[in-house]
Amino acid sequence: MKRLSVISFIAIMATLVMFLPSCSVQPCYEETNPLLKTVLLASGTGEAAKADSLRVYTYRETDTLRFINLKGASAFSVPLDPASDESEFLITLNGITDTAVIRYSRKPHLVSPECGYTIISELTGLKTTHNIIDTLIIENKSVNLDGQKNLHLFY
Repeated sequence: MKRLSVISFIAIMATLVMFLPSCSVQPCYEETNPLLKTVLLASGTGEAAKADSLRVYTYRETDTLRFINLKGASAFSVPLDPASDESEFLITLNGITDTAVIRYSRKPHLVSPECGYTIISELTGLKTTHNIIDTLIIENKSVNLDGQKNLHLFY
C-alpha cells in the first residue's frame, strides 16, 4: 500500500512538471525600436542649427505617417521601414519641403529573450532634393538601439 502511494506521488509530480511552464514570462524593459538619428547643421559653418519649424512625414502603401512636428528642433529621430530596403521622408524645414530617400540593408537582431527580435539596418546610400537641404551626410551607417547619430543634415 505504501508503495502504491509513492508511485501515485511520483506520477502526480511528473504530470505537474509537464504542465507547468519551465520558465516564467518576464516583461520587456528594453528599447526595441531602432531610430535613424539626424542632426541639423548650418551650411558653411557646420555648427548646430535650430529649425524654426520641422515636420517629417513618410508615405507607405497603406498610410501616411507623421513622425515629427516641432518648433526649435536641432535633431530628430525616425524609424526606418522594417519591411523595405528603402524609406522616403518628406522633411519640411522652416516651411520649405525636401524629399530624402534612405537606402539600407536589414537584418534581424535578438534584443533579449523577453523582448524578442527587432530589425537593425546598415545605411547603404541616400539622395535628397535640394530645396533647403544643402547636403545630407552619413556619419554612422549602423541604425541600431544604441542611440548614436547617423546623419548630418546641412541646410
